[in-house]
Amino acid sequence: MVNTIENYFQWKTNPKEPSIEKKYENHMIISQWKKTDVLYSFIGIYQIGIYVFYPDKCKRTNYTIKNEAGEYFSLEYLTAEFKKYEKLNKTIIDSNFIQYIDSFGNVIPIWPGGNTDKGKRSYCFDIPDIYFKKYEKWFSAMRQLYPHSCLDGIIDNEFSTDNTKIFLDNMNEDTYPKFLKHVVEVITKRKKYLDGF
Repeated sequence: MVNTIENYFQWKTNPKEPSIEKKYENHMIISQWKKTDVLYSFIGIYQIGIYVFYPDKCKRTNYTIKNEAGEYFSLEYLTAEFKKYEKLNKTIIDSNFIQYIDSFGNVIPIWPGGNTDKGKRSYCFDIPDIYFKKYEKWFSAMRQLYPHSCLDGIIDNEFSTDNTKIFLDNMNEDTYPKFLKHVVEVITKRKKYLDGF
């Protein structure tokens, strides 16, 4: 994917574009992954960035970040308003996160229902370093079931925690770029490994 915020939102809101999981459907047959999900969600990471760089433009609780009106940041809102967040956009572009988000390295096996739970119900912004730490036993079982999923470094890094509040408390203008660097390193490492099959 071209490394621009605008390009991401154009792709995300185009109903004709396949999801990242759908794009690599043939790879799932090779790897024998039954259910899949993205490892890192751009939307979750972007919302955290809004909180980091524009705290006056949002309302944060221990587990949520909402806009000034107290509503969740919807895809429609972000698509219409992303140009307002210049500093956040530059930070994401500099990290090359978008460049790797639609690679096979950002697709993982998941247990049935896990993709919905990770994305909507667990208040973790779809961040695997939080979600899989919360469900470490399931994560361990999944790694045993899919030994070639290459999930090292997800729950044993400086950002992993089973507590969303702690994760958000530790995010600031210094740690956020470091987190993006970590995300890119995990995705590119997995891509290199999985491309070897």
